Amino acid sequence: MSVQTQRRLFTVQEYHLMNEAGVFRDNERVELIEGEIIQMAAIGRRHAARVDRLAEFFYDQVRTSAIVRVQNPICLNDNSEPQPDIALVQRRADFYEESLPNSQDVLLLVEVADSTVNYDRDVKIPHYARSGIQEVWLWDLEANCLEVYRDPTTNGYISMQRFERGQLVSPLAFPELTVSIDLILG
Repeated sequence: MSVQTQRRLFTVQEYHLMNEAGVFRDNERVELIEGEIIQMAAIGRRHAARVDRLAEFFYDQVRTSAIVRVQNPICLNDNSEPQPDIALVQRRADFYEESLPNSQDVLLLVEVADSTVNYDRDVKIPHYARSGIQEVWLWDLEANCLEVYRDPTTNGYISMQRFERGQLVSPLAFPELTVSIDLILG
């Protein structure tokens, strides 16, 4: 007779209670994705530099029309609280102190990936689509390109475009804003 094993999935509320109880070490990088607590990879120099470069660019360009969040959580549903590298979210007077941004608040999500590119592409991005996030950018540091995902469905994004050096892209939420791939890739 075989025994069926089941995974124990957690809610956002349970995840917060675990954090308050000290289950996670100080500075331990974890996020909740579809009920699973995922240990995040360490941030390398190249990854950090790309996130900082892009965050500075967005701060300069959209600070009056959006809040730029860097590696801060967003709440997608009762079982997911990811921490994208950058999230451009609707402006709110309390800066989301009362409640985290949800998928309706997100204008653009950006993931920067080197060692985690497959996880980001195969797990996080489809999850963002199922949550209704309108646009996600994946900066693939290994391939040195940007993948832009748009038009979410429950089965993933309908549209994916790949941008390389010498090209420009504009976020859906800010069509007047032109982002140079060269500027961001350094």
